[in-house]
Formats: sequence, C-alpha cells, structure tokens
Amino acid sequence: MCRWFANIGEEPILLEDVLIKPKHSIAKQIDVHFLPNLHVTYDPHLHQRTLSSGGYYTGVATEFNDDKVNRPCVYKNVRPPLNDFNLISLCAHTSSKCVFAHIRAATSLSSAVETNNHPFVFGRQLFMHNGMIPNFLKIKVTLLQKLSEKVSTNIFGTTDTEHVAALFFTHLGNDWDAELPIETLNKTMIKTLQDVLSLIQETTKDNNETLLHSSLNFVVTDSC
Repeated sequence: MCRWFANIGEEPILLEDVLIKPKHSIAKQIDVHFLPNLHVTYDPHLHQRTLSSGGYYTGVATEFNDDKVNRPCVYKNVRPPLNDFNLISLCAHTSSKCVFAHIRAATSLSSAVETNNHPFVFGRQLFMHNGMIPNFLKIKVTLLQKLSEKVSTNIFGTTDTEHVAALFFTHLGNDWDAELPIETLNKTMIKTLQDVLSLIQETTKDNNETLLHSSLNFVVTDSC
C-alpha cells in the first residue's frame, strides 16, 4: 500500500527534517516491507514482501506570487527518493507551513508514471489518498458522468485517487483558488465519500458480486 506524510502548521518546517533525515522518514519507508493490515481482503503473507515502488512525490505551499495567495509547488518522480539527488537538494533548502508527501505502491491498473503521482493539484488545492477503491474500472464510467467539464480537463492520469479528487472538486465548485471554510471542505468530503460508496454498492449489485471492502483515506488542503 502507499505511504504518506502531511503537516499543516503555524511554523514552517524544513522538508529535510521531516521527509529525509528521521530514522523512519517516508523517504526510507520505500524499503520497509511490513504493511499494516488496513484492508481485510489482502493476503497477510504479502504484507512482508510488498514494496512501495511506484515513486515519490511531495507538495508544499508557497506564497511567492503576485496575488499573495498560497499555491502548491509539487515535485514528482518515479525514482526511489534517496536516489534522487534533486529531491534531496530541494528538501535541504525548502521549508513550508504546509507539506504533503506520498510514496505510491503502483498497481497493474495504473502504471508508475509521474501523471499518476499524488498529490493531485486543483488550483490552490492539494489532494492525496492512501488506500484503494474496489472494482474501480467498473465504476469509472459512471463516475466520469458525474464530473464537471472543468474538472474533467484537469485529469491527466489513470488512478482511482485522481478521479475521486475530480469528483470532490466537482462538488466543491469551480473556484479552486478561494480560501474556503473547513465546514465546506468537510461537507464536500462527506458527499464525495457517499457517492463513491454508493457507486461501489451499485456496481457490486449489478454484477452479482460480493461487496468488497474499501480503504478510503483522503486528505485535502487549500495550501493555507
């Protein structure tokens, strides 16, 4: 499964201090074989053998722009993070109050390419996920029909996460640069989860299949 890191605070933190140097930093977890049992359908014997080898990605908020609005700056790569000298250099010289990082465990349904890397950017918003949506390919067609035109043109990859993010921002509206109250983001996330679970249930029923467990762990920020 994927690994992630998120920090939103009042003081800026140096990326190196939280993503690279710690003994159990996310950059080092690509080589950690143990996976927590968060999904009951997984074979427990695979938990000690799987590596998160889909790539490393980080996003930080920066306020250096003309409109004085924090916006995400995202670095994505498919190389192991500790072998990426550009990433190590950036982390040693970059600090931010808002930091997202993600190591992706790529699957056969979505290849290890940069367009599939989390976090996904919609305006000033960042969105990432750790988990999985069962039977995603079967619900994808119906999910796409729920998306706004603006959101649809912002999808560049094939992951379930990016499509769920698109559904979230369809519900959120077209102004992705606005600073929204936490209540609005919370209600939008609940609506998105309800839609995803409903699609899973409908698809399972239509195909006379057993309902599979979902692992839905989403995080979103407007970079503030």
